[in-house]
Amino acid sequence: MHSDENILKPEITYNETKGLKELIIRYPKVNSKLPGWINLMKMNRYKRFHKLGLEMLARKGFTPDLVHCNIMNPSGLIAKLFKKKNGIPYVITEHWTGYLPSDGRYSNSKILKLSLPKIAKRAEIILPVSKDLSQALQLHNLGNKFKVVRNVVNTKKFFIQDSLKDRFLVVADLENSQKNIKGIIEAFQAFHKTNPNINLSIAGGGNDEMSLKELVLDIGLEKIIQFHGRINAEELNKLLSKSYSSVLFSNYENLPCVIVESFAAGVPFIATKVGGIPEIINNERGILIDSKNNEQLVGAFQKAINTNWDQSKIREYAIANFSYSKIAEEFNQVYKEILGK
Repeated sequence: MHSDENILKPEITYNETKGLKELIIRYPKVNSKLPGWINLMKMNRYKRFHKLGLEMLARKGFTPDLVHCNIMNPSGLIAKLFKKKNGIPYVITEHWTGYLPSDGRYSNSKILKLSLPKIAKRAEIILPVSKDLSQALQLHNLGNKFKVVRNVVNTKKFFIQDSLKDRFLVVADLENSQKNIKGIIEAFQAFHKTNPNINLSIAGGGNDEMSLKELVLDIGLEKIIQFHGRINAEELNKLLSKSYSSVLFSNYENLPCVIVESFAAGVPFIATKVGGIPEIINNERGILIDSKNNEQLVGAFQKAINTNWDQSKIREYAIANFSYSKIAEEFNQVYKEILGK
């Protein structure tokens, strides 16, 4: 154990309002340059301070009927230990792309392949956010029972606004290996030759941000292709209102929330046929294309500006399938089945 491990003090925030209990524990990061050691220390510190938090909640009368983890790794570890000690069942919502064959991070991790099957098997049910992810989890033998419950989106923050359409919109982490933002810029360069008055807005940040900005400068489209950085929901909704369509040109995905946010604003979506995306995009709500196919993307840009989209119908789909009330209803049904109430 590291020499300072016994003197580390967490920052603890506890809040209780309207019957809801919230405990936030912020604890020191591990400072080490040894890969094996740092992973061991991170896990040790994670378990230690989560145990401290659960003990504090127990002293304040925290007696849950069920634990719901937002992701299997690492929160599932705590749920498994909590179940072992207190007999409290747990469920896991899963949305990590690492399980997908096109991603491979789970398959390439000896630690995860050793620890996660035990966590998954002891869960009452696994709740992947797409059918595609459910198939990947079953392929890895991660869990016994599955039910798809989609990502939830605050559909009240995104809504239809009447604005002049003059652009396409990309909202993504600026990482070419997954999102292929470079491919979008190259396809838009070709599209721009016959549509010089249409812009491209890119919102987000990431490791490839500088190289992408340099690419835009190199092709002389810095006045047409604008980078907005990371923006809030209000700013995003304004950009959506000016957009013919939102765009993703990903090499692999699970089920991005940005698609549903676009739908909630009544804006269609152009995206690649990867992951769970084909499960929610059809001809009424957008255009599906092959990954890495720039020619198809150029054609999709043109089709999007020539299509008379039914904005109200697109928004209604988002509310009916991804709103707080809809997903809460699905979670509540899962809880009732487990608890027998």
